Amino acid sequence: MNRRERFIETMTFGSPDRPACGDYFAYDTTRQRWEREGLPPNADLNEYFGMDFDPFRWSLTGHATFLPNLPPEVLEETADYRIVRQKLGEVVKILKNVPPPAMPQWISYPLSSRADWNTFKQQLHTDGPNLLRGDLDALATQSPQRDYPLGLWLGSTYGYIRDLFGVEGASYLFYDDAALVEEMIETFTHLSVQLLDRALQTGIQLDWVMFWEDLAYKNGPLLSPELYKRWCMPFYQTVMEKVQAADIPVVMLDSDGDIREMIPLWLDCGITVMHPMEVASGMDVRDERRKHGRRIAFFGGIDKRALAGSRDDIDREVVPKLEACLADGGWIPACDHGIPPDVPFDNYRYYRELVDRYSRR
Repeated sequence: MNRRERFIETMTFGSPDRPACGDYFAYDTTRQRWEREGLPPNADLNEYFGMDFDPFRWSLTGHATFLPNLPPEVLEETADYRIVRQKLGEVVKILKNVPPPAMPQWISYPLSSRADWNTFKQQLHTDGPNLLRGDLDALATQSPQRDYPLGLWLGSTYGYIRDLFGVEGASYLFYDDAALVEEMIETFTHLSVQLLDRALQTGIQLDWVMFWEDLAYKNGPLLSPELYKRWCMPFYQTVMEKVQAADIPVVMLDSDGDIREMIPLWLDCGITVMHPMEVASGMDVRDERRKHGRRIAFFGGIDKRALAGSRDDIDREVVPKLEACLADGGWIPACDHGIPPDVPFDNYRYYRELVDRYSRR
């Protein structure tokens, strides 16, 4: 069974030869540490660890899809920090001695008014020459024989609004100008359908799509389920009709934070894979599997913080989840976000060996 077949069989509760494996990305600072500790320079982590799924490498788009991707512009620089206008037009302060995964300080967001949106939306499109990655003709020809799972990031609702207005601005917007919220989500819906149509028209067979929201924090959603259902769910209902008509077998959604209140809404509209199941926010793959059964599959759910500890710490985090969920299918054990540089290479290698050992039982 090849990587593509194994991925689909795993995430649809089929009968893989073994559960598929994969992981989230490692930060540049993490890779630099690992190379000092034995990882071959410039190694492809998917090939090095024999992984079956990578939502960033094997995708026709990045997760921002049709949003602008402006070149960064340095507005101010000192010995300690840089102030940069980034790809959406947001302005951030980046400390030089605190590299990613540390977050920058946001100084301003791209939008603050309806007038800003009217100008900004002129930049949104799905027909740019570089929007879809790779040699599309070759990918279409190779689709029946392709041995890896290829997919498409397919947009957002609240996540995009939050990126454009900030959390505070977005929170007010849903109450102060619901008509603008509706217009923005209708625009995202139209563009997402266009993007999927464009990808399908190439003849490429897609194995998965991924929606991105990041609408929660450690204590729950940043938008109430009631407001989300009212304003955001029509997007999913429309786009999912197209996804289902195209027989795309795996439909995923990416949101950090505590998403327990939101999962039933997403399951009802046809999304079945939740990602990354952030442990620090109380997400536990075992609890959600008990609650929702085979309606839900997972990519993620392993606490990245445990990988920075001892082997006993790794065992305590990983083994109970593998024993509870792996044999039932519908789970690719993976870190619950990017792998930070406090994780030693030997620890990560031990964790991968542990997952591999249980997967082959």
